[in-house]
Amino acid sequence: MGQSAGSGSQRRYPRFKLDTDVKIRSPKAGFVPGQSLEISERGLSAILPVELPLGESVHLEFKLPLGEVAIQAVVRNRSIYRHGFEFASSHDAHEKIRQSCGLLPRAD
Repeated sequence: MGQSAGSGSQRRYPRFKLDTDVKIRSPKAGFVPGQSLEISERGLSAILPVELPLGESVHLEFKLPLGEVAIQAVVRNRSIYRHGFEFASSHDAHEKIRQSCGLLPRAD
């Protein structure tokens, strides 16, 4: 999800619409509530009430059609309050994310 807006045809992983609450634990900002916008197999975009630093490692928790997910992620991009997170390695969480993406509408 580290590419700029408008480059959807160049993405390695398709994005899917996801409107759900996101709980973020940030080492610098503490607990931050957010609202997701889109998800792919490798990342998530969300609107937050604060700006997190690029490159910060955070803990994300959110709900998918196949259940709750808790995963580490890195803040890869930011446009004011819209943040793009890249998921870190977690086989179990990635499998749930991959399967859930197939149940969500495309975000074209």
